[in-house]
Amino acid sequence: MEDSMDMDMSPLRPQNYLFGCELKADKDYHFKVDNDENEHQLSLRTVSLGAGAKDELHIVEAEAMNYEGSPIKVTLATLKMSVQPTVSLGGFEITPPVVLRLKCGSGPVHISGQHLVAVEEDAESEDEEEEDVKLLSISGKRSAPGSGSKVPQKKVKLAADEDDDEDDDDDDDDEDDDDDDFDDEEAEEKAPVKKSVRDTPAKNAQKSNQNGKDSKPSTPRTKGQESFKKQEKTPKTPKGPSSVEDIKAKMQASIEKGGSLPKVEAKFINYVKNCFRMTDQEAIQDLWQWRKSL
Repeated sequence: MEDSMDMDMSPLRPQNYLFGCELKADKDYHFKVDNDENEHQLSLRTVSLGAGAKDELHIVEAEAMNYEGSPIKVTLATLKMSVQPTVSLGGFEITPPVVLRLKCGSGPVHISGQHLVAVEEDAESEDEEEEDVKLLSISGKRSAPGSGSKVPQKKVKLAADEDDDEDDDDDDDDEDDDDDDFDDEEAEEKAPVKKSVRDTPAKNAQKSNQNGKDSKPSTPRTKGQESFKKQEKTPKTPKGPSSVEDIKAKMQASIEKGGSLPKVEAKFINYVKNCFRMTDQEAIQDLWQWRKSL
C-alpha cells in the first residue's frame, strides 16, 4: 500500500516535443497515444494556409472528448488567402485522442504546436539530488567561520558608506555650484587685507631675531598691532542691499568669468537673497526676468 502511494506522489517532469501536421480536403489527421502511464497534452499554436492554397474559405475543425467522455467537435480557425491566411491559437491544449480535419476548402492547411508529456522522475535521481544538497549544506557550514564572515561585512559597510558620502557630496555640489562664484569674489577681496595685516608682525619678529636684538616689538610692529586692534574693535557696518543695476552688473561679470546662474526660479531667488541680501520681491522678480532673457 505504501509503495503504491509513493508511486502516485512522485513528481512529474514535463517534456516538450515539436508537433506539426498537414490537412487537405480528403486527408484528416489522427493524434493518438499508446497506453502508457505518462500524461499527454496537445498544445496547438498556429493554423496557416500552405503554398498553393486557393483563395477560398477554409474551415479547420478539431474533434476530441469532453469532460463527460462524449465526442465533441470544435471549429479552430476560418482562413482565406486574401483575407486571413494564418491564425494564432496561443496554446490551445487538447487531451488526446484528437482528430484534426479540414471541414471546408481544398487546402493545404498546416497546423503547428507542441506535444507535452509529463514524465515521472526516477527515485534514484531524487536520492542523488538529496545527497548533493546535504553535502553542499555540510561544506557550507564548515567553510563559514565566525571571524571570516566579519571581514566581508565590514567591507560592505565601508563601501556603502563611501557610496552614501559620494551621493551626498554630489547633491551638495549641485546645490552650491551657483553660490560659489560670488563667494569666491568676496573672499578674494577680503583675503589680501587680512594677509597683509597678519604678515607685518611676523616679518618684524623675524628681522629682530636675525639681528640679535631684544624680542620687544619695534615701532612699526606696534603700529601694525594698533591698527589691527582698531580693525577688530571697530564693528563692521552691515552691508545694505545692492541696487538692481549693481546686482545685474556683478552677475554679468560672473558669467563673463565662466560662472553660471541658477536656472530654477526658486534657487535663483534664494541665490539673490543670500548673496546680495535682497528682500524686495519686485526687484527680485525684475532680476529673474533679466536672468531668463540671457
